[in-house]
Amino acid sequence: MLTLEMLMRPTWAEIDLEIISKNTSIFRDLLDDSVELCAVVKADGYGHGAVEVAKRVLTSGATWLAVAFVEEAAALRKEGVKAPILILSEPRPNEMEEVVRLGAIRPAIYTKVGVDAFSKAAEEDAPVHLKVDTGMHRVGVRPNKAVDLASYISESGLQLEGVFTHFAVASKPSDSFNRKQIELFDQVLEDLTEEGHVPKIVHQANTAATLEWPETHHSMVRVGIGLYGTEPSKFFSERFKTLGLKPAVWLRSEVSHLQTVESGEGVGYGHRWKADKKTHIATIPIGYADGIFRGWWDGGEVLIGGSHCPIRGVVTMDSLIAEVSESVIVGDEVVLLGAQGDSFLTVSDVAELLGTIGYEVLTSLGARVPRRY
Repeated sequence: MLTLEMLMRPTWAEIDLEIISKNTSIFRDLLDDSVELCAVVKADGYGHGAVEVAKRVLTSGATWLAVAFVEEAAALRKEGVKAPILILSEPRPNEMEEVVRLGAIRPAIYTKVGVDAFSKAAEEDAPVHLKVDTGMHRVGVRPNKAVDLASYISESGLQLEGVFTHFAVASKPSDSFNRKQIELFDQVLEDLTEEGHVPKIVHQANTAATLEWPETHHSMVRVGIGLYGTEPSKFFSERFKTLGLKPAVWLRSEVSHLQTVESGEGVGYGHRWKADKKTHIATIPIGYADGIFRGWWDGGEVLIGGSHCPIRGVVTMDSLIAEVSESVIVGDEVVLLGAQGDSFLTVSDVAELLGTIGYEVLTSLGARVPRRY
């Protein structure tokens, strides 16, 4: 009898939790003992599996977790994850009761509407984290309104446990706007202290800032992309190598079909690529429905037998085609991200090819690609 695993196509993402554990320990070692490490596991752990990642990082130096939405926190609680969880965006008023029910959830707060909703749902002195917009201009209270909202939080019977902000251009450390945000946040903290609002937890640093500016570590840092071994930008490539931070994901498949096209024959939709000679090609059962961007074909490669094989024709929904040597056979392993022999295809390499960032490459891996640990 065929099992479900036997029926599944030979395409999967292989996640090395031991590497994530080592990456977490490396970041932990960069911090003073008094500074806590918050592991960002939103977007299903950047495509690596939030539950599995959360359980591993909490045994490797992280003491907090951060997610984007209430449902992400609920999924972690359902699987027995008990660590405090920060929700990075203010939950909607109708979600506040669920926030309370889940327990040990810290909502970001940046509006009076949010304060009113949470104070109504929660017990007195329930902790919240005030999010300050120092220049990202996505969400958060403006710096000149931070003291007023902090006072409103206290008057509403809630505890201002934390204050935080987020960098807009930390992936470019030389950008002067980083220093502006640091100074602006420091001023907000000073203003809050003068008015008697002294949060227990102050957090500002993301992966890039954790590496670049120790003065932004405060009492906690929030590390996301770095835990998964992908640098925020090419600027950090050498630093990652020096520290020993490594990618934790391999995206693998197999050759499912082989054929030969003659000179002048087109391949794929629109015949965007045509053979200029007799060419051996392989079909690989993974496509843009799985997170392989359609434009990956233009300069993109896969690894087969340790060799870089160029993608030919546009990536389709369920498959792609690569030019291969005559020695390739059906069933040969294909690597789309990761190492094979002495050859590598990194997330950053693919992101650069596509004109995007590693975050998007990782979080685009589709749900129908099984994760193996």
